[in-house]
Amino acid sequence: MIEQQRRRLLRHGFVFLFLALWLGLAIMVFPRPMKWMVGHLTALLTAVILLSVGHAWRDLALTARQRTIAFWCGLVGAYDGFIANIWSAAFNIPGPATSPGELPTGLSGAVFLLMFLIVVVTLMVGFGMLVYGMRGETVSDSKRVVAV
Repeated sequence: MIEQQRRRLLRHGFVFLFLALWLGLAIMVFPRPMKWMVGHLTALLTAVILLSVGHAWRDLALTARQRTIAFWCGLVGAYDGFIANIWSAAFNIPGPATSPGELPTGLSGAVFLLMFLIVVVTLMVGFGMLVYGMRGETVSDSKRVVAV
């Protein structure tokens, strides 16, 4: 199960690299290029985070349930954040990077705030699990025999 989750995290990291390339094209094609650039950069950073987490996945000292929570929080947060960026660019929703101090209004603003809330909660829980999982030794580490 650990290896399957690890490979899925790596695969989704590469999916985000691919999505970031498409958002790079959106900067040139669609109106509000600054908002599309925010989505492009966020997708690139999300790819790096997912690839990093996938690389460290075997080293986490977590139970199967904790791993499942961390895994799904990471993926839900990543894709929800991606959709929130697309939504923000498509409907010209003010954001902290593109329109500091301006709050979103209307139904599209409410949808964006809901997506933003989901991103914050899932990523805080997910990253909290990852930090917690990096404590001490993993079960496999304590059983390894080191040849001298």
